[in-house]
Parts: sequence; structure tokens; C-alpha cells
Amino acid sequence: MTEHLQTLPKAVRLYGHTLTQLESAQVLGMAERTTRNTLLTRLPLDFNGQYNAAIPRTLSVGTSPIKADLGLLRAELSEATVKMFQQRSRQAADGTLTFLNRTTQLRSPEHPTWFDDRFDNYPLLWPLKLYAFEPLRWATLGFTGSQSAPDRIVEVFDQWVRDWADSMEIGQPGYLRNAWTPWAVSLRIQTLTRYLAWRTGDTQEDVPERLTEALAPEIYRNSLFLTNHIEADVGGNHLIENGLALLMAGLTFPEADTSWISDGISVLGRTGAKQFLADGGHYERSPMYHAIVTTRFVTACSLLAASDRSAPNWLIAMTKQAVAYLRYLSPPDERLPLYNDAVFGQSLPLTACLGYAGAVGFGADDRPVPSHSPMGGETGYYWLDTDHGQLLVDGGPVGPSNLPGHSHNDMLSVLLWVDGQRVLTDTGVYDYADNERRQYARSVAGHNTVQVGETEPIEIGGKYLMGARTEPTAEYEGADPTLFRGHYETAAAAPASYRHDRTILASDDWWLVRDELRGPDTETEPSVSRLHFHPEVAVTVEDSGTVRATGSDESSALLSVYPLGVSDVRTTTTEYFPEFGVTEERQTLELEAGPESGTTAFGYLLDPSAGGHRASSCLDADK
Repeated sequence: MTEHLQTLPKAVRLYGHTLTQLESAQVLGMAERTTRNTLLTRLPLDFNGQYNAAIPRTLSVGTSPIKADLGLLRAELSEATVKMFQQRSRQAADGTLTFLNRTTQLRSPEHPTWFDDRFDNYPLLWPLKLYAFEPLRWATLGFTGSQSAPDRIVEVFDQWVRDWADSMEIGQPGYLRNAWTPWAVSLRIQTLTRYLAWRTGDTQEDVPERLTEALAPEIYRNSLFLTNHIEADVGGNHLIENGLALLMAGLTFPEADTSWISDGISVLGRTGAKQFLADGGHYERSPMYHAIVTTRFVTACSLLAASDRSAPNWLIAMTKQAVAYLRYLSPPDERLPLYNDAVFGQSLPLTACLGYAGAVGFGADDRPVPSHSPMGGETGYYWLDTDHGQLLVDGGPVGPSNLPGHSHNDMLSVLLWVDGQRVLTDTGVYDYADNERRQYARSVAGHNTVQVGETEPIEIGGKYLMGARTEPTAEYEGADPTLFRGHYETAAAAPASYRHDRTILASDDWWLVRDELRGPDTETEPSVSRLHFHPEVAVTVEDSGTVRATGSDESSALLSVYPLGVSDVRTTTTEYFPEFGVTEERQTLELEAGPESGTTAFGYLLDPSAGGHRASSCLDADK
């Protein structure tokens, strides 16, 4: 059966495997969305009219809880972050829109063409950020209130709201794949409720009547829509956005006859119980998405407290654990590790996330030690600290099998900080399009681990597809020396066939990494261990084979790498994607061994002291 599967085209194999892993709710959700998006739009039904008719003629608006929470959040932003939001909102008001580091000049800043054909050249995420009104979010975070913002920003963004309310109908062909994608609707509700609080404070006396007539009903219409389009088909972090949006809508219209507050809390409860693992990590295992969803749970607790409602005990406990894990993930440079789908600039800065959590009542705790067994459902990230730095190893599964979208082939990969500086990096993400850069970012070659031949331990393809999984196992001993042992074996249905064991020993100021590989592929193909260095780090291979890494000025020694048991040591230039749409060149070290019968064993010593006196003794111990 396995051999028969390998004869199928790759796309067929990956789609087939993905479908077999989906949960029933996802399958039903996909069927429902497809039906709504294609079949129902052909019927003579006025969906938009039905939603408009359901909006009460008189809406009583309450903004105090959202205004209070917005104040807490804004107070935790650094001066640099506030200035960035101010600059971006000014540029947007002048018609210069930049998302994912791609810029478009609107033909009319006051009247955006919501379906501009130029957006077709960008990843779908680009227009979705516009439909989510991200520039309005920048304004609410950059300025303490509309009174302190430039008149141009207020006037233009008010007009955007009116234009949207007047022109954006529900039920047009393809509506669930563009402006009315529920994820974008959720973010739009969150932003518009904050914009309403930002514009009005506790009074609407100074707000133009036309804006009042457009903004509150538009929030209400979007919330009615979202109630009918909770994203069971997508799942993951989208559901958390759905839940928070409904909660914020319910608090905005406290006298309306809706169940949005209880519905939002219910969605957060069901989703959080499933998605937060026992150690507090998010099950998609992306530090970026963990920061985003943790911030959403902090916001939920903050809003409930500000509205004099008691947050459920489970919500407080869940949020506290998620915040603790975010704190645990915090590296020395206080910027997110870029494992799996993760970049800088999409979540709030890490220090702001944690500061906001502290302001809401989730203060600092000691860094928790993860369970020794990621197989038990734990996130699987482990720190190995020494006197000169910290090494983070990924010893957990790549992500939930029914949600392969943000998973990478990064099993047993390592990241390294020396004296607070990022030295060994992951690759990040260029975008979510189906292209070579997407494939590289997800591939085993894009991570600091071992590749056998040209194959992937888990087959990948398209934007998000992933084939038959393997579940790593890990053991962690936190005593001095710190010891990590992990291994995985490729699945029977995978094109690759081998087992990879990685042992990492950390003591004093060095790390010893040893890899063992065995299986049919290792006897016919060479194995390559890669180390991707940060773009600001220069790498030199000496005649002896020792590798020296220095700072950008080439005079500050950072690290010596001593290859062990390899047949070739070489460097190459690869791409690094620290933000969406950003490409930087970096040096990558490749250590090759094998092929050979039996077990292929090789590795390296990382020595920040650059003294070299430990290499021979560690090599003897490795033998």
C-alpha cells in the first residue's frame, strides 16, 4: 500500500493525506463555506438586505471597557513602537499603504478602491489586512485619542468607514474569500470597536453624525455576520479571533438583544481548552501565533474586568499559563524565536505583549520547565543555558496533524544566542504564497538540523500541505551539565526512510551536538547538518576545518564551531526572511557525512569562548 501511494503525484498524495487528517467539524465547515460562497450567491436572495434589516434602528453604545483596555495596551508600547504606528497611520491617510513590506499608492486616499486589481499581485493576506482596517488600528495605538491625532488621519479614516458601510455588500460572488473572510471580519470588528472608543471616548458630542450613523451599525452588521460564520473549517488561531471579536461586540452593545458576550466566551473556552497544551504553549507551535493568541486572551480578561464582569476561572488560569509560556520562550534579545511560521512585526513586540499582560494582572513568574515528554502533548521547546549564551532546541511535533498550515520541517532544530546576540537563526517566512521561498522556509534545509539526501522527513507542498507525520520523542535533564536527547523516525508512508537521533550536552560555556542517522537512505545518500547564521554574523572556515563566527565588524569573536566526524565543511549563502516580504542574505555552514553502512555519526562543538582548548577533550568524549 505504501509503495502504491508513492507512485501517485505529489499534490494528490498531500491533498489526500491532509483530507484524511481533518476533523469532522472542519469537513462540514468547508462544505458549508463552499456552498455559501458559490451556490447560494447564485440564488435571488438579498443577504445584505437581510443583515441590514436585523440592525436595530437605535443602538445604545458602550465604549468604556474597550477604552480602558486600549489605554492599558497603549501604555506598554515602547516609544519606538508608538512612533512607528504614528508614521504608518500618517502614510496610510496620505494613501500610501504598506502591508507585508509591499507598498501601494491609493488612487484616492479618501475613497479606497476596495477591490483594486493591483492587489491581485500580492498574497491574499495583503488585501485582507486592508479589509481588517489595520491602518485604523495603527492610529488607535499610536495616538492617545482622536483629539491628539492629526486632523488628516481622523478625516480620512472616518471616510473609509463611511465608504465601506455604503459600498461593501454581503453575498457577492466569492465574498467569503475576500472582504467577508471571517478572519478579516473578526479583526475588523476588533479594530472598529477600538476605533469607536478612540473617536468617542465616553461621549459622542464631538463626533460627526455621519460617522456615528455608519460606524456603530457597521460593527453590528459585521457581528451578526460573524455569528453565522464561526471558522470551524479553518480552526486554529482564527477561532480565537472569532471569539474575541464577538466578546468585544457584545460589550460595545450592552443593551442589545444578543448573546455575543456569552458566545465569545464560549468560543474562547472551547478553543483554548483544545489549543493550549498542558505546559501553556499553543498547539500550532509558532512563537508568533502563540504571542498573538495569548494577547487575545489577555484582552478578553482585561475587557471583562473593565466591564465589572467576572472572568471565568478557567479563562484566568488559561491566560496565566499562556503568558507564562510566552515568558518562557523569551530569548536574551527579547525578540521572538522564529520557529515554524513566525516573523517579526505581526504580533506586538514581545516586551509589549508581556508588559500588557502584566498590566492586566498576569505578572512575571519563574520560567517554567517543560515536561520531559513532548509526546504527552507538550509544546517541546527546551532551553540549554551556559555561562555565555542560550540554545533553544525544538524537540516537539511540528504541529497538529489536522492543521498543517503553519508547520515546518524543523524537528530537532536549534537556535543560539551568545552574550545576548542572535547567532544561529531560523529562516522565518517570506509570505504564504505557493512559491519557492515558501517551500524553502518550510523545508528541512531551512532549519538548523540534519537533512538526508534531497528528501524531506515530512513531505511538504503548496502553501500549507504536509504529508505523513512523524512524532519526535525527547528527554531533557536540566541539571549541570544539561542534557537533551531527541529522535524521530520517518513515517512508513513518507518518501524518506531513516531515523535521526540528536544529543545535545551543555555545560559551562559550550554545547556539544551529536547526530546519529541510520536507515536505508543514509546508506546511499550523504547527510548534511546545517547551521544558519544571522546576517550580522561573518563566518570563516579555517584550513583546519574550524569555523570562526564574528560580529559584523569582523573583530568581535562570537563563536567557534568545531566539526566532528564530518567529511566536508563548507559555507553557502542562503536567504533569511525576518519579516513578511523581506529578504536578507546570510551565511550557512554545511557539515557533510556519509553515506555509509550502519550508523552515520557526526556533529559539532559550539564554543563561544573561542579558546579552542575544549575541542580535543570533547572530541575524545564524543568518540
